[in-house]
Amino acid sequence: MKEKLSRLLPFVIVAFVLLMLGGLHLGWLNSFFFGAEHAQVQGIDYFAVPKSYLNLLEGRSIFDTWGGVMYGPYATWYLAHPAFSVFVASWFSFFSPWAGYWLFVFFTIILLALCGYIISSLTADPFKKRLAYAVMLCSFPAFWLLYVGNMHAPLILALTLVLVSLYEFRYLENTKRAKNLLFAGLLISFFSKPIVLLMLPLFLLLKETRSTTIKALLIYGFVSLLFIVVPVLNPQGLGWNRLMSLAFDPAFIKEHMNIYKNQYVLNEYMKDNSIHWLNLIAQSDYELRHIDVFSLPVFIDSMLEKNLPAAIYKLPIYISILLSLGVACIDDVRIRLESALLLVMAISLTFFLSYNTVWEYQFTSVLPVIALLPLLKDKNVFYAKYIKLMFFTGLVISLPSLYFLVHHRDFQSPLALFLIRLNRIIPVLLLFVIMAFQLLVVVRKHARLSNLRKVSLSPERFFFE
Repeated sequence: MKEKLSRLLPFVIVAFVLLMLGGLHLGWLNSFFFGAEHAQVQGIDYFAVPKSYLNLLEGRSIFDTWGGVMYGPYATWYLAHPAFSVFVASWFSFFSPWAGYWLFVFFTIILLALCGYIISSLTADPFKKRLAYAVMLCSFPAFWLLYVGNMHAPLILALTLVLVSLYEFRYLENTKRAKNLLFAGLLISFFSKPIVLLMLPLFLLLKETRSTTIKALLIYGFVSLLFIVVPVLNPQGLGWNRLMSLAFDPAFIKEHMNIYKNQYVLNEYMKDNSIHWLNLIAQSDYELRHIDVFSLPVFIDSMLEKNLPAAIYKLPIYISILLSLGVACIDDVRIRLESALLLVMAISLTFFLSYNTVWEYQFTSVLPVIALLPLLKDKNVFYAKYIKLMFFTGLVISLPSLYFLVHHRDFQSPLALFLIRLNRIIPVLLLFVIMAFQLLVVVRKHARLSNLRKVSLSPERFFFE
């Protein structure tokens, strides 16, 4: 059976990729997505990407998406790191909008395939190799990522590199390669979407990852500073003094710099490059009730038809930070690194559980976790008996949302919204609960609080060990 599936998988992968490309051009899959049926959103996230670099060439803010001459028929707001505009968006800025969009589609597919290759290279099993490609390329969130043209694939690559680096630390013991992979993964995330920020406490506490993380942070800080203080890189900057006063006024940021509250009108504060970071504050407590938002807060609050306290949804973040401290206190190196890999998987899921605004394409971030799980099945990890459950739970995310069941009915009713989000949110929540529970068990059994002193007593040891 396994051999038959292994021979079949390449045909399945090719067929699904062709299905996605055909769906983009001919609308074959439109009935599975609200945005495809009821709005004009194909390429909507892509068009903001080249526009950001074209703005810079005109002496305009990278983030002034709707200012000046439009690039493409419509666009969402550019919010990636300003350096991404120069390092990546510039590649596509000299093509016409739709030609650039299709190039970006193939660029995204190549990056997803690259993630499959990186994970498949960890095993000699032909079935698991092909399964890694299948998981990365064959999912409905992947199709929606291609449809809207969001620049999310670099983040998926970053998560893949981070996960594989920890795998290599633990199982291949190739320290130099593992550090290089971690370094690359951190920088790619930092300079696109900084989802790895919540992983930093763990990486700074573990001696295997500490020096690499510090180097990446120094580069990130230096480059980010350049994009704040150099006028040609920040043409509509606020100036250092105004920026410093703004940074310590979160109430002002939430009131005046929230794109949704402002009805998509950008003020001068939202055209400074600092908005890349300040937007996290601006939207931290804001809940966008939209059919295409798939976060746990919106899922629960829409079902209850009231807003629960925001702190409840931050519990996964608090749990992740506490577990980071606990994992760092484990004496046994092998168990510590096994736990670190599982914890990074869990941390990558907190975005869907704690952040308010989550779009369906962002569930592609779960794909590297799903693809890596089969490789851990035979490694005798402490959570081995749960891997099959986690894998098949994760695969549910690859299926279409249940929107197609209600798209001809009242799809804005609480029941319809519950069904639409059900097989996105619940699998992620179950995965996090399983992972967190197993980590709590192993931390309770193996962690020693006295080990934290080994990390922090000597500054020289902290920075260079």
